[in-house]
Amino acid sequence: MPIDLSNKKIIMVHGLASKPPRNRTHQLWRRTLTENIRVSHSRLARSLDANPEVIESAYWADVVPHHIPDDARYTKKLQVQVDKVISERRKVKDKFHVGTGEKVSGFFKDRGIDLVKLLAGALTVKDNVMSNFFRETELYDTDQYIADKMRAPLENALRRAWDEGREPVIVSHSMGTFIAYDVLWRFSHRKTAGFKIYNKKQVKMFITMGSPLGDSTVRDLLFSKHHKSYTPRWFPTNIDFWHNYACLGDVVSHQKNFDEIFYQPMRKLKLFPKSPKFRTIDYVDLHNPFEVVTHSGNRKREKRNPHKSYGYLAQPRLGSWIADYLLDRLR
Repeated sequence: MPIDLSNKKIIMVHGLASKPPRNRTHQLWRRTLTENIRVSHSRLARSLDANPEVIESAYWADVVPHHIPDDARYTKKLQVQVDKVISERRKVKDKFHVGTGEKVSGFFKDRGIDLVKLLAGALTVKDNVMSNFFRETELYDTDQYIADKMRAPLENALRRAWDEGREPVIVSHSMGTFIAYDVLWRFSHRKTAGFKIYNKKQVKMFITMGSPLGDSTVRDLLFSKHHKSYTPRWFPTNIDFWHNYACLGDVVSHQKNFDEIFYQPMRKLKLFPKSPKFRTIDYVDLHNPFEVVTHSGNRKREKRNPHKSYGYLAQPRLGSWIADYLLDRLR
């Protein structure tokens, strides 16, 4: 007998850079998450299969000017890589094993970012990453018309979920984490049409994966920058649970621990309901199983990508928490 999921909604928010077309991106994210859950909760996964509307994507890549979706050849290769991630997930129970070499590599990657920050005075996300690599982030900061269009898919998905009496969860990655944070802030504090009637609505769980929110330069892009730091107006007020995931060697989430920046001050301001400790958690130094296969002559080389979203979606702990949400175990 299927599990009743009529009041549930999982909304997924992707990160920056090129993406497969909308439907293909949704299929790949949905499959990775569902197969993660299936390892320990096969009946629940079957209920998700029977109720595809429970998982929705807030896809924003196509609002970026001159965005070209990944071609069919790349998407086919990506499917093989995702299949491999799912296969690796099926081999483990509680977490992926982190190898010694990975620990060393991750250590120096993290310290390298810290060294850049020390020498430059601040991590130059705005100057280097935004301008030279991730023009989506630059657009988000400088073009409010485009930024509004980036936020709109998630805003509309949340409105639909609340209007239908559903209890939404947001699963976000990379740039999608601060788009989602801004959206949650707007629903918490804006008094204009389309926001005010939702000021008291809650998101059951906010999941951030490979998030740059720990970096002060990135936080300077958020709406909360216009308000005094560490006051109620500086934070969203509509998050019930917040879990953050950071993989070893993921330089985008180099500031991995959110406790001092977000969790502690939000608890002090009573912005989280009274709860057990697990309401806010940082899962750090995780292994991301996603690998990119390259060929040089007759030699095949596999290179790990610690920032890739599919490796985050396959994390056993993330799957376990989503299952608890779907089974009404989060209190």
